[in-house]
Amino acid sequence: MTVVDSGIAIDPFAQLKAAELGSAAAESALSAQSDVDGLTPAEQGQAKLLAALWGNRADLTFRIGRAGETTAEAGLVADQSDALWAVLGAASEVIVVTDNAGLELLADLILVDHFLTAYPACSVRLHVKPLPFFVSDATTADVAACLDRLGRTPATAGPADRIRAAAERDRFSLHTHEFYCAPLPYQAMPADLAGQFAAASLSIMKGDLNYRRLTGDRAWPPDTPFSDVTGYFPGRLATLRTLKSDVLTGISPQVIARLGGPDGSWRADGSHGLIQVR
Repeated sequence: MTVVDSGIAIDPFAQLKAAELGSAAAESALSAQSDVDGLTPAEQGQAKLLAALWGNRADLTFRIGRAGETTAEAGLVADQSDALWAVLGAASEVIVVTDNAGLELLADLILVDHFLTAYPACSVRLHVKPLPFFVSDATTADVAACLDRLGRTPATAGPADRIRAAAERDRFSLHTHEFYCAPLPYQAMPADLAGQFAAASLSIMKGDLNYRRLTGDRAWPPDTPFSDVTGYFPGRLATLRTLKSDVLTGISPQVIARLGGPDGSWRADGSHGLIQVR
């Protein structure tokens, strides 16, 4: 949803986003970043990867629709994070396609900082929506607000400073495309966007809607291989997703049985997530 005034896009959810960044929950989450300082670099990376995945629970749309509810302790129904880390190298070019602003985008930026720090010649291209398409979608303005918010907490001031310094050296940049606001699957993406993905060492897709667009938003049998469904995608691909809809691929029958069957609430209640790589 976008309101246009004199040619300038106005985010009608800006106040909600600002309130989330100023919340006690945000301060607690950011202050807790110091807890990972004693971990090895690999452990820190995995912790930040998982934080970026579970940050997808912070979707304002999802929270508004489930006011007062809580979710059970979550687990990953698929974890191919080892394959994700195996792809990355010192000079990798990583594309991160964002989902939500607020707490999720804060976690995304902390993960971006890890990529930039752990891989000295790595570059990260952060893709955001050109307009506030739907409730809490991340835009360029949200990235600026989140960097400012990171800088106001001692535990995360370093990542904010390093990302800004990386931007000056073209190791970090923001990108957008009108396709991100189109009602189309990624199989219909235009050639210029496909070219960006093809040139990257790895493209990381965040969130439920990006997953649905990747898989054509179809009712695949859950054990259909993710690599088969996304075989059209140019370049290496990874997804970080909290499950908020029924669309699912690449999940073994054994896992589905352990979770209580294919029709359980786990498929859409935000209690589970996945990391898949192709």
